[in-house]
Amino acid sequence: MFILVDCNNFYVSCEKLFNPKLKNKPVVVLSNNDGCIISRSNEAKKLNVLMGDPIFKYKHLIENNILEVFSSNFTLYSDISFRIMQTLESFGFEMEIYSVDEAFLEIKNYNFDIEKLLINIRKKIFKWVGIPVSIGCAKTKTLAKIASDLAKKENGYKILLNKESIDLTLKNISAIDIWGIGSACFKKLKYLQIFNGYDYKYADENIIKKNLGINGLKTFLELNEIVCFSLQNSFENRKSVCVSRSFSMKIKNIEDLKEKLALFASMAASKLRKYKLKTDSITIFINTSFHSKDPFYSASSLIKIPIQTSFTPDIIKYSFLALNKIYKDGFLYKKAGIILNNLIDEKVIQSDFFEKNITDTKNRLMKTMDLINFKANKKVLFFLSEGIEKNFHHSQNNKSKKFTTNFEDILKVD
Repeated sequence: MFILVDCNNFYVSCEKLFNPKLKNKPVVVLSNNDGCIISRSNEAKKLNVLMGDPIFKYKHLIENNILEVFSSNFTLYSDISFRIMQTLESFGFEMEIYSVDEAFLEIKNYNFDIEKLLINIRKKIFKWVGIPVSIGCAKTKTLAKIASDLAKKENGYKILLNKESIDLTLKNISAIDIWGIGSACFKKLKYLQIFNGYDYKYADENIIKKNLGINGLKTFLELNEIVCFSLQNSFENRKSVCVSRSFSMKIKNIEDLKEKLALFASMAASKLRKYKLKTDSITIFINTSFHSKDPFYSASSLIKIPIQTSFTPDIIKYSFLALNKIYKDGFLYKKAGIILNNLIDEKVIQSDFFEKNITDTKNRLMKTMDLINFKANKKVLFFLSEGIEKNFHHSQNNKSKKFTTNFEDILKVD
């Protein structure tokens, strides 16, 4: 049996946690560069404020002091997420951290009241961390996801463990709202006269497999309470790491683009070291704005590295080589990113005898830098290619403080 714990309006909930004045007020959190809406309070939803919309569409609400707006504060959100996951771990069940605001729990051989458990989980997270959550419970992850979505509209939890309740629920769920069903898949389902979850569950298995492939078949089986998606060990099972950003100001020369790319490479390499992974393949991509009258250009380049590495200078070096292959003058670049592919657990890598001393030195250097930056709670050590000025990467005019990770920002009670 699976339980999915999903934080309600997570980024907004984090902002409200430290600002009681926001209670019952319409609140939104914006993406990097204060561009689009990525989280909304229930009050904002009632005003028909839409996810993904550019914030300028709601200028009238802001100017009339109706809508509260915050820049994204990922340092705060990450720390609150960590506390929630620690709270969930205290229950002692196997767990998969699915995203910053979602986690699956798997329960085996239980002999207790499930409803009481779900209520206890909600109460404990709210008491210990202060974030409201919705919980779905079912025999498969797909059904648990459906249950958690319904829980947001009900009393905070939903249990789907008997055929009658499952079928009734699936009749009211559009096929496109099922976990793992995208628009392309939904078009095929409509062609097969499958419009909702109930139709999907009772469709012909062979027809599903023929038209939707193995993934579509797995979803079909999961709707029939046959487990196809087990818990994953989160980051360690990833095949790649991606860091990308849209720029607040367009870039028109390769040196500035390299500076951005070096920063992204450093961030990606840091993630590898955190989870003891290495890479031997890098993909770089760049593009101009899709929504501009300027000439459009988009390109990517994959480059192989001779040895598996998580050494930041190596990744920066090969990122620049990849960029040189695709960069073209005369364009105004709006976005760039780096993908580290073919991730490998560093424990299984066989070191070259002649390279071992060099590799050990690199590892010690990175470990020292990571430790110093961690203790300082900010990036005090970095590579010159990342650029000296750090404040131009994002436009964030309404950012809250780092209430839980910076002593200077801790709330003071008079």
